[in-house]
Amino acid sequence: MEEKESPKIILPGQADPETRRKRLFSSRDLRATTIGWEIALPIVIGPVIGFFIDRSKGTGVRWTLILLGVGLFAAVTAVVRYVSHEMHIMHRDEEAKRKEAEAKRREEERRAITRRYFDS
Repeated sequence: MEEKESPKIILPGQADPETRRKRLFSSRDLRATTIGWEIALPIVIGPVIGFFIDRSKGTGVRWTLILLGVGLFAAVTAVVRYVSHEMHIMHRDEEAKRKEAEAKRREEERRAITRRYFDS
């Protein structure tokens, strides 16, 4: 008795199952995973460096607070850049889908006009 070969599973948007491993993470996915580090590192490293400067110079907490502010500013800037980049990509993708739908609608209208012309 022959065993039936199980059908290969094709994921949505994927032509060949063999390419699944290559497309597991996109650059957008990897960028999203690094945003946490881009927030945390400046906020932590700034005050640590400021602490060591304050200890060596004897300036109280002046440099700790200054570099904490710089770290917060850098973190907020990173988040704003990330969000604006993602919004740009979303708008670009939506615009491409809208143009594709518009072209499809025009093609259907053209076919309908052609059918009416030849049917009469």
